[in-house]
Amino acid sequence: MLPSSLVALMLGQLRMPVEDAIACYGALAKTVFGDVKRFGDGKFKASNLENAIKDIVKKRTGQEDE
Repeated sequence: MLPSSLVALMLGQLRMPVEDAIACYGALAKTVFGDVKRFGDGKFKASNLENAIKDIVKKRTGQEDE
């Protein structure tokens, strides 16, 4: 997924203000790309991206306890 796609989802589907979407994307990028894979395909762990996106959605929709 392209960075612009993630930001578009944050703005459109999650109805985040622009400043919040930018801040969330910055935090997501640090989380996902901060732990670089040494072997295999790709440059990052897909599970880190999945967990980061799930956390953003949970926080924005108020489902943090689930």
